[in-house]
Amino acid sequence: MEISDITILIAVIALAIWPVILFLLKTIHLRRKRLIHIEQMTKEELNDISTKDIVITVLKKIGCQPEVNEEDQITFKYQGDDFYIASEDDNRFIMIWNPWWGSINTDNEALPYLKEIINIVNINSLVTTVYMTDEDGKTIGIHSHCHTFFAPNEGELEGHLKMLLDSFFATHNAIKENLNQLGNQAVAEETKKERIKVKGFSAYKKGNTVPIDSQTA
Repeated sequence: MEISDITILIAVIALAIWPVILFLLKTIHLRRKRLIHIEQMTKEELNDISTKDIVITVLKKIGCQPEVNEEDQITFKYQGDDFYIASEDDNRFIMIWNPWWGSINTDNEALPYLKEIINIVNINSLVTTVYMTDEDGKTIGIHSHCHTFFAPNEGELEGHLKMLLDSFFATHNAIKENLNQLGNQAVAEETKKERIKVKGFSAYKKGNTVPIDSQTA
């Protein structure tokens, strides 16, 4: 086959497949243009949604029943505990609170140890636990909180929120376990003294859950 024949054959093949190539290029271009358009539309739409509405939507997806209280905070229950989330309109950060999951009397002899345990647990926890004296001055409430960036284009929000909420209970357990270990050590060292017992622990100040005792007996 002569060179001219090869050239003609290549030209014929090129002419035959050119419409296909043109169609593919056009399809790719249109698809890319459409994806860019959808992405821009999605971002614009998401920017118009408030952080509070996003939080409420995600809470419903993970099985909670959120409500908005008089202070414009989102209240809900998770695994039987009360939580509330505070958000602001001008940013995507939220603060999650788990209030009054425990309490202790101010005259309880275990109080100094409990404070030290809370400080130690806070070092290695996503959740920060604080203790504050109630209005009556006789009860110290134990509360935990954390904050996080919560934007709709930051990944899988349901899993992220569940992970944070589960961290609260991991913190509860860490504090209880350390308190129980402290009680056991105290009994071993001072068998003649009355056992150390934390009275008044409850998941809420209203006393609607089982109190938490150090397992020293």
